[in-house]
Amino acid sequence: MPRPFGEFPYAFTVAPLAEAVSAARNRVVNRAQQLGLALGEELTSDLRLLTGEVVANSVTHAQSACVVSVRWTGERLRVEVTDAEPNLVRPSKADVISESGRGLFLVDTLATEWGSEPCTAGKKTWFELAVPTSADGAGTVPSSRADSGSEEAASAANEHPRIEHQAA
Repeated sequence: MPRPFGEFPYAFTVAPLAEAVSAARNRVVNRAQQLGLALGEELTSDLRLLTGEVVANSVTHAQSACVVSVRWTGERLRVEVTDAEPNLVRPSKADVISESGRGLFLVDTLATEWGSEPCTAGKKTWFELAVPTSADGAGTVPSSRADSGSEEAASAANEHPRIEHQAA
């Protein structure tokens, strides 16, 4: 029996460059669209912002490549960013004139749930967005779709793709 398209984790590597963050945001939104999720304008905007904040945080502080994974849990869209930095992230208390330090506050405010946890590679920072479903099935993932076009899709047999980091 085929597994639902959303059960296949999709992962890609982001170079340790600030200019790579925008492309990562676009890829995550594109994946949500490929999953057939009816995010709407507001959730799409939130997804772009949250992805940008978590990826930028990783690129800035780990100073090495990170891996972004996107999957549908059946109720939520989950985005995970794994990097080689072992220190877990937590919101900081930026003062009024600080130009940075508010990213995780935004993640905490907009995400349905989020966290940071240690992993073999270093740490994984993740967030989830609840995607509303409607009576006509909008927001659900069709169970007959297959991920045949993406060479970067992680194996369905491996729920958490193996992630290897190389020094930049």
